[in-house]
Amino acid sequence: MITTYVAFAAAITLLIASPGPVVALVMNDSRRAWPGKTILGGVLSAQILLVSALLLIYLALDVDPQVLHVGQVVGGVYLAWLGFSTLLSDEQDDRLNREQPNTYFWRALKVGLSNPKDILFFLAFLPSFILPIEPFFQQALTLLLIWGAIDLSILVGYSLLSRRVLATRFGRLILGQAPGYILIALGLLSCVSGLQRLT
Repeated sequence: MITTYVAFAAAITLLIASPGPVVALVMNDSRRAWPGKTILGGVLSAQILLVSALLLIYLALDVDPQVLHVGQVVGGVYLAWLGFSTLLSDEQDDRLNREQPNTYFWRALKVGLSNPKDILFFLAFLPSFILPIEPFFQQALTLLLIWGAIDLSILVGYSLLSRRVLATRFGRLILGQAPGYILIALGLLSCVSGLQRLT
């Protein structure tokens, strides 16, 4: 059982460390202040999707892929819009965000949940790490805790790295633009992928 959990931890470390929309938000928000609320929203969104997938596995429900593909297109549009608004943000937007710190949390939560294809990924990925002979809920809780700890660690690591890079003028220039472009690219890829699957 321990080896299964170690393999799960190794696999998700590689998965979470690859830059995605939540990582882009964490990097972007690191330009202004410590992105604690952004990190919390990103970690919580992953936990919600993971719980949803575990429930579907437990109940052995069939998921209609068409619904998830429509959600993928809608989520892609949201990510692209968020990327454009990040690129167009100015100091006035920064002051507004500082006055409303909860917007960071809700924005990260929406971005994390805007990618319903993650549920399909979890449905394909998780069964390899669930042993039928062991109690399901104990395994599910352990997988959730492992995912949460690694997700939190990696997002904090990205934030610390971003803040170090911000110490240089070139780093500020890159981090000022890169998160917006990453979000736009991920949004467009999500839209194209969802539309291809719908046709």
